[in-house]
Amino acid sequence: MSNAIEAAPAAPSSALSQAKLFLKYLMWPGTNWVSRDKSQIVRLLLSGTAESPVRTLDCGCGNAYFAHQAVLRGAVCTGITIHESEARNCEEMRRYLEIPESQMAFQLTTLDRFAANKSNHGQFDQVLLLDVIEHILDASGTLKQIHDVLDEDGLVYITTPNRDWQANADQIRVSRAENGWHVRNGYTMEQLESLLDRNGFEPVDRLRFGTLGSTAVMQIQHKLFRSKIDALTVLTFPLLKLLSLVLSPWRDSHTIFVLARKKRAGL
Repeated sequence: MSNAIEAAPAAPSSALSQAKLFLKYLMWPGTNWVSRDKSQIVRLLLSGTAESPVRTLDCGCGNAYFAHQAVLRGAVCTGITIHESEARNCEEMRRYLEIPESQMAFQLTTLDRFAANKSNHGQFDQVLLLDVIEHILDASGTLKQIHDVLDEDGLVYITTPNRDWQANADQIRVSRAENGWHVRNGYTMEQLESLLDRNGFEPVDRLRFGTLGSTAVMQIQHKLFRSKIDALTVLTFPLLKLLSLVLSPWRDSHTIFVLARKKRAGL
């Protein structure tokens, strides 16, 4: 498997493809309401300058929203993913936004393969691991790999489902193998912070995301829209947004976030 995403032949983009990319950009952070809630963490990303950019690794780069937000704050960002379609979609968006590869680039690879390359060790100031760790059986191994690629005092940003959230308790939510679905139904805040501490990180901040509004929208998406979730979410977006806002005063924390600093050697 090649690590780099090969550039497509240069060709004029059709009006339809440009319109789709424009719509994706307008819909950012996306049709997934969990992503819309957790997008609040972008205000916590490190800020850099052209002379001293924040070196960022986005593990599981999704639709490139968080990589782009890092770049807007003075970062150079490498996004990695195991999904070819995801990597190509991110690369397509990079080109649409006319961001040079020197600022934002994507690779089709696994974290263990990326971290096994010694030239990547100590090369990043911040690592984003957003809604990824619940898909990985060896969570400790993943955190050790992130520890390797972070520079001294580097930060890791982790979001994961709140294990205590009960909105979907009427169906099985985990898989026995790493097949793309959750291998665990997230973590409690205490479990996640303990896991980080055992693997060389000091938790320094925590947040919870989710409201009754976002829960209501997710129920509509998964129980009514089902396989047409993206198309119907776009078509009904104003109504879904209104519902989410009306019910937003009531908290319903479906996602937890922990910010942790890499411990110095010997501590």
